Amino acid sequence: MKHRPITRMDEPQAPLPGDTPTYEADASGPPRRILRGIATFESFQHRDYTYFFFGALLSNVGTWTQTVALSWVIYALTNSSSSLGIVNFLSGIPILFLTLFAGSLVDYVDRRKLLIGAQVILMGQAGAFAYLNHTGHITMGWIYGLTLAGGVVSAFMFPAWQTMVPDLVPRSSLLNAIALSSAQFNAARLLGPVVTAAIMISFSANETLGITMVFLVNAVSFLFVIWALAVIKPKQEVQKRTEGQSTAKTLGAGLAYARQHRHVAMHLVTAVMLTIFGMPFMTLLPAFAKDILGLGSTGYSTLMVFNGMGALFGALMVASLPRSVRREVIIRYGLAIMALGAVALSFSRSFALACVLMVVLGAAFLACVSSINANLQTAAPNHLRGRIMALFVIAFMGMMPFGSLAFGALGDALTVPLAILVGAVALLAYAALLALRPGLLCEKGAHC
Repeated sequence: MKHRPITRMDEPQAPLPGDTPTYEADASGPPRRILRGIATFESFQHRDYTYFFFGALLSNVGTWTQTVALSWVIYALTNSSSSLGIVNFLSGIPILFLTLFAGSLVDYVDRRKLLIGAQVILMGQAGAFAYLNHTGHITMGWIYGLTLAGGVVSAFMFPAWQTMVPDLVPRSSLLNAIALSSAQFNAARLLGPVVTAAIMISFSANETLGITMVFLVNAVSFLFVIWALAVIKPKQEVQKRTEGQSTAKTLGAGLAYARQHRHVAMHLVTAVMLTIFGMPFMTLLPAFAKDILGLGSTGYSTLMVFNGMGALFGALMVASLPRSVRREVIIRYGLAIMALGAVALSFSRSFALACVLMVVLGAAFLACVSSINANLQTAAPNHLRGRIMALFVIAFMGMMPFGSLAFGALGDALTVPLAILVGAVALLAYAALLALRPGLLCEKGAHC
């Protein structure tokens, strides 16, 4: 991959003549349509991306099995939606405070080695959950501590993960690779709860053993992505720090770029709104499944399966849209659909209707997130990619703890359905703002 020469890393730089190939894949629309066959999967022509994709897929399946099982364990231990919010808060708060530093770091270190180290630590976390659950020593204290440790590791892992993709494919395939990576992550969201449900059914006579097996499956799944990272050879050009360059200016370069480009800043704000007000239904889902719908662990896992199905459908749908459809339009409509779906879920008392709504919510959420991600990846100059994507991680995941904490407490103070409704109404108001002022998401001078 060709990189621009670096003169000053502390200041945002305008694209140089000839830099337009960064946008070769056409930032205004997604890759070629799925129904046209192999072109949709063009990134698989590149060996390293293929290994990275399938290693991440298997690992993410394991991660989602643990996410589903751990949420159930937490609610079984506490019977409190606040505890679910606290755990989500602890998993995300390190991302808020450390990711900006991590985003700068990944521009200067070997991302592959950083990711391998992160996977090893997270594999140890899964093993610890398995041991504690099997021996009966699992407590909220252990869960809080291990979750916080995992959050610290994730704060360094996520920016490296986001910026690894451009190191594995040529610029012309970048948007295709991003779309496939979104599909991979959401295929894991679909398969993870399926695997969890299958394990829990197999060990229905001993739920504790079933949950232990889920944690062990996650621990083993990390071996696949560690192996994939060990064999690939990404084309990363590790940046060199300019002599006398201050850490503050290095860290602030991404923020300065976002301030100078309103559409970049508004994409980040949209990710924050989507996370805080659009995701309470996921934080509160164990409580909603158990207390409102009267479901057990299998029913809860089933709801997660339908949400994953919707997310996978959303990823493929976005990838299949014609290039004439702008991603800003997808974001605006996706926010409105997600808000209305959450409103409907808050009033639902039917398991069948809840399953349908979970599909809608998953599809709308993924369509929004993948479109925001792709727009930011293509807007970011190469020398600032790590820091811009760090801001995306902060907006998307770093804000999640506050939403989880607030809506977990709101679920206890009011009711779970009412807490979901409050978030949905706030998101709907923001969607209305973007509908009234569509230019907020567009590059200055662009028509959208």
